[in-house]
Amino acid sequence: MNLLINNQLILILTTVIISLGGLGLLIFGLFRLIRTENITNQRMQDFVNNRDNNVSSKTVYRGLPRELSGPFFNRTVKPFFHRVIDFLSKFNPVDSTVKSAHSLTVAGNPYGMHAQGFYSIRVILLFFAIAVAFFIGYLNGFSNLITILIGASIVFSALLLPKIWLDSITRQRKDELRRNLPDALDMLSVCAAAGLGFDQGLKRICEFWHTALGTEFKHVIQEMDMGVSRADALRNLSTRVEVDEISSFIAIIIQAESIGMSFSEVLASQAKQMRILRQFRAKEIANLMPAKMIIPVALFIFPALLEVIIGPLIPVVLNLFS
Repeated sequence: MNLLINNQLILILTTVIISLGGLGLLIFGLFRLIRTENITNQRMQDFVNNRDNNVSSKTVYRGLPRELSGPFFNRTVKPFFHRVIDFLSKFNPVDSTVKSAHSLTVAGNPYGMHAQGFYSIRVILLFFAIAVAFFIGYLNGFSNLITILIGASIVFSALLLPKIWLDSITRQRKDELRRNLPDALDMLSVCAAAGLGFDQGLKRICEFWHTALGTEFKHVIQEMDMGVSRADALRNLSTRVEVDEISSFIAIIIQAESIGMSFSEVLASQAKQMRILRQFRAKEIANLMPAKMIIPVALFIFPALLEVIIGPLIPVVLNLFS
């Protein structure tokens, strides 16, 4: 009896969810249709007004053909997901938006993603994980402990995976910036020794280096072209990348500019210091490798050695006790 009641409740709940989803899609379609009709009427009105105002002109008005080129995914599925993301981004909290925007900026805005889109993707992934967990529970029974643990792990993974992915992208970008910094300082030092200024040296790097550091230097140049002072543009770079080596380099450059030191000497000393730091970091990574090798050795190599050494003794011991 209880099982029958539970099945009826699940059926009713599923019907309600599907009905609400269909109602939401219907409302969304009606609003979209009304908006399309308004846009079409406005375009027709503009066309009529322009034609009446330019009766004597020889301009030929032609209707633009509808764009049907390109893959089916780009014309249908992708715009639909963009609309869903725009709709969900309206419910994004302000504090979460600011934090996500800063994290995406540090990561270099992968795939052109913004804070609202990242929040919407997290929400969609969470709803999808809840639906999968509910479906697994419906098939195997909600009273099964293993099923509950599997569903909880799926939902928990959906919550953590976007954050783990963003942290991984951020870590890779910071490592790339650290690796490119000594070479960039060498090039800036050569440019300064050749008579170029600091800004011209940055432009030279942006012309020949299509890397993450070159992109960040390009942002600095664009900010200075817009009227931002050099010190403020460099501070914005330090806030944008959050790399300790770049922050220390920027602090020294700002201090050298304030006291009137030669950029050539400062850049040469900084390039030498950053190269030494890169060597120390490489040695540190190499020294960590033996500790990281303990886990694969214990899991794969050590059991195989035990099997080779002790395996031939097992039949002998069994024969002694038989």
